[in-house]
Amino acid sequence: MHPLYPYLHKLQHPHSGLIESFPLTPVDYLRRVGFTYDLSLSALVLIHHGSLHEASRIIEFFRSMPLPIEGGWDFNTAYNVYRRAPALNEGMQVGPIAWSALALIRYSESTGQFLYRHKAALLLDWIRRNVPHFQGGLVMGIEDPWSSRMSCENNWAYYAALRALCPLLPHGRLREVFEGETLSVRAWLTRQGGNRGQEDSVKALDVYTSALLVGPQAHLAQAFDNDGRALAAWARDWIGEMIALFRVPGTAAFDYADAKEARRADRPRVGWLEGTEQVSIALRLWAPWLRAMGDTAFADDMEQVAAAAHDHVIGHCLTIRGTIAIPNTDSRQPVLTFADGWVARPDNEPALNGTTWAYFSDVGFNPYTGTLLRS
Repeated sequence: MHPLYPYLHKLQHPHSGLIESFPLTPVDYLRRVGFTYDLSLSALVLIHHGSLHEASRIIEFFRSMPLPIEGGWDFNTAYNVYRRAPALNEGMQVGPIAWSALALIRYSESTGQFLYRHKAALLLDWIRRNVPHFQGGLVMGIEDPWSSRMSCENNWAYYAALRALCPLLPHGRLREVFEGETLSVRAWLTRQGGNRGQEDSVKALDVYTSALLVGPQAHLAQAFDNDGRALAAWARDWIGEMIALFRVPGTAAFDYADAKEARRADRPRVGWLEGTEQVSIALRLWAPWLRAMGDTAFADDMEQVAAAAHDHVIGHCLTIRGTIAIPNTDSRQPVLTFADGWVARPDNEPALNGTTWAYFSDVGFNPYTGTLLRS
């Protein structure tokens, strides 16, 4: 049994099957709340661990919900884990729905039960048909303020879910439509570079890691015309820029934002532990491919950065109810992620997102692609 698994097992609500994102938080509005993104990642951990019964309780929650509707709250960014009811009144967003679709797809693959893959296809097709597109990319949701914002991180999650689904569909009209959607979203993402979104030049770590975590083959097939040399040059530049922008000086950790945005948020640089593990997985994913392209020294350097990043995260582990958990950040105080962002939790509060990504990093599993990292 992996040492991080018992945290999810013990904190899974006995009746709802959902898991609280920040179980020791003093913040009232976060109590008893499980974010859709966190629940999806938890399901992916449970599936990978082989705990399919525990995973099914989250997966069935997603499968049983009706498709989103305007003004409805069934698909929401967060839920009350005691009542299985929408929380925080945030409404639907593309990114969390895409992650729930990814979890449904992986559960279907693990169990052979088609109905879960079918629900994932319905969700992604709902997004394709109902969420406004602009130049190939999608806005964040169908209601204000999300209907006027375009997030690269949300589009990368949607892109990853489409890529996971397409090979599982029979050849036909639906598969052709999804493949066309995948190419359109990818083209929009390519034009945005490292920006946080459309007309949003803020630099965000999860944009950089998402672009790497979809894997070299996604880039070769859909952006670089199978030109490995061109992709290797892009990867070296992208990774070098990511490390320069987001690594916290004097540590092995990585921040949500670059130094400029941290100043705008009036906070010190902090280590975002979830994001730091994303960096670790991304670098270990690309190192073997770049080594095969002849970039041995660069690949070796990446693996050293990845190992140090993971060690930094594990060094901040907490105990709760006899289990091990990872917090949201390595900061002793709550901090703003971005000047217009939410308040990240400090290092004395266990967090579901930190714990799930630490699990993925420790076992060498990439949740974007559902594959194990090569050693």
